[in-house]
Amino acid sequence: MTSNIHWMIAAAGADAQQTRQAGFSWVHFCSRLSEEGTFSLTALPAGSRGDYLGIADSRGIPKHCAAFAREAVCAAQNRHCAGILADFERPLLQELTACLNRETQQQNLTLFVPLPLADYAPHAQVIADTVISGGSLEEYFSNLLSRFGEHRLAAQLTCTCMDFPLPCASPSGTVLTAKQFQTLRTATGSAVFFSRELCAKYFTYTKDDQAHFVLFDDADTLQAKAQLLTRLGVQYLLAVYPDAKAMGLF
Repeated sequence: MTSNIHWMIAAAGADAQQTRQAGFSWVHFCSRLSEEGTFSLTALPAGSRGDYLGIADSRGIPKHCAAFAREAVCAAQNRHCAGILADFERPLLQELTACLNRETQQQNLTLFVPLPLADYAPHAQVIADTVISGGSLEEYFSNLLSRFGEHRLAAQLTCTCMDFPLPCASPSGTVLTAKQFQTLRTATGSAVFFSRELCAKYFTYTKDDQAHFVLFDDADTLQAKAQLLTRLGVQYLLAVYPDAKAMGLF
C-alpha cells in the first residue's frame, strides 16, 4: 500500500483518535438527512481540522435542497473540514446531490458521492463499491478509471457476506450478519476458495435441494483489493475503522 494512497476512515470515539494519530483522514458521520427531510447535525468532536463531514441518509424526503446544501457546507466550514461525504444512493436524492455539488464547488470543498449519483455531481469524487458478484474487479475498476480518472475515483472497502441461491438473476444476494455467517460455516463445513476475478472468498452448500453460493470478504481479501486498486491507480480508499484495523492499518 503505497504512500500516494489517501485513506479515509469512518470512525468514532477512541477509534477516531487512533485514526488521526495514524495520519489517516477521519470521516465522522455526525450529520444526516433527517426523517423530516432536513439537515440534522449532532455534536462534532473538537479539533476536526482537515477531516470530512459525513452525511447519513435516514430515508427522509428532502425539503429545500439548496438550503440543506448551504447548511451542510456551513457545518463543514465551521469545523474546518476538507470536505463532505454524502452517503446517499436513492434516486430520490438526485436534486439534493446536485445542490451539494454546486455549493461545495463554490466554497472550494471536496464532495464525495456514491457511484449511482455520480451524474448529478460532476465536480465530486465518486465512490465505487469493491463488492461485486460477477465479472472481474480489475476490469470493473479499470473501466471506472477510464470514465472518471484517477483523481476522481474512490473505492469503498467493506467486509460483506452475501448468500446467493443458484442460479441467481440478481447481482445482490441475502446479506448475512457475522453471526449468521459463522453459524452457516460451522453447519456446512464447506471448503473455502479464493476468486481472483472477484478478489473475494466463497464457498457453496446445498439446503433443501437448493444450491447456494456464499461470497464474503475478510482481512485477507480487503488487503488484496487494496493492493489491486493501488496498482491500478485508485488514490482514495475508504473503510470503516474495524475493517481498517483488520487490514493492519493500525
